[in-house]
Amino acid sequence: MKNPLALVVNREGEIWSPQGLVGHADSKSELEYLNSIGVDQSITTLTSILPTIIDTKYYQLPLADFVNISVGQGNPFVSTLYNWSTQIVGGGFESGNIDMASNKANTESDSIVLEPITRDVMSWKKDVNYNIFQEKTFSQGTQNMDFIAELYKGRKKEYDLGIQELLFFGLQTNTKYKGLLTLSGVTANTALITKKLSDMTTAEFAAFIGSLLSVYQTNNDYTAMPNRFVIPADDYVGLTKFTSEIYPVAGSTRLEVLTNCIKTFAPDFKVLGSAYNIKAKNAAVSGLNKNRYVLYNNASDTIAMDIPVDFTVTLPGTTNGFDYTSAAYSRYTGLTAFRPLEVMYFDFG
Repeated sequence: MKNPLALVVNREGEIWSPQGLVGHADSKSELEYLNSIGVDQSITTLTSILPTIIDTKYYQLPLADFVNISVGQGNPFVSTLYNWSTQIVGGGFESGNIDMASNKANTESDSIVLEPITRDVMSWKKDVNYNIFQEKTFSQGTQNMDFIAELYKGRKKEYDLGIQELLFFGLQTNTKYKGLLTLSGVTANTALITKKLSDMTTAEFAAFIGSLLSVYQTNNDYTAMPNRFVIPADDYVGLTKFTSEIYPVAGSTRLEVLTNCIKTFAPDFKVLGSAYNIKAKNAAVSGLNKNRYVLYNNASDTIAMDIPVDFTVTLPGTTNGFDYTSAAYSRYTGLTAFRPLEVMYFDFG
């Protein structure tokens, strides 16, 4: 028997689908069917359904460690958000000098240039649909699963994973929405890192640390220090090796040495690992297909993402008393680099 949803068997041997009772299994014959993921299953009266639900595991990261996410700021339903950017214009500092021996008045003044930094807001909505049969079947106490609750959980999980991928890659269907690895106007350096940090020799690794801040500050004209370094997850794990293979001592892993050296200048500096930075994981993303290291200043006025309307769920409603729908909606932007010179990419591969 084929069924689009997984079947369950209670202790009486009754076989239930979300639509209702569909059959009975006895100890002499087994009912074999293909479940919703296409795997053959055998069900007998010896089957016991346990209460623990085995959810699929997904790759998830603490997004707040990577960038600032502004939730609920501004008008939640506008199509565009923007911040004013200002720049001083005038004759320079020395134009304000006054010659006290002259009777000429100094009329110099400065002004500012105003420019908006804009980003579009995307609207998102997904439904959960179910009917009375599905609700009643899984509420009888014999199935050890709340089918409707699992539908709600699945939708929220998909949203969380989508926001996470958006934060790193941006939207693949609309390239106006950028991610941490796909920002426009960011310098990409291909000279400093030509292999994994964990594969460098001791001398190469020391030279890399000695050049990293210099390259970064030259890029932003010495206006900022970095406090985040996001690197491929496989290289991040590899940095647990000792800095020197000859004289390994406590507190001298490459990760610790790199972190402590940069912390001298940026106390809140962190090295973070991300699978999205691995070439094999981003090969299908336009403009990537490389190992990408990202060094940046994680400040709200440097780089940020907006979620004007956070994930919001409506109460289930019905038009016929049988079929129910609950909507969830959100509004979000991509990642915005307000100061792109404070972000640098280092690529190889």
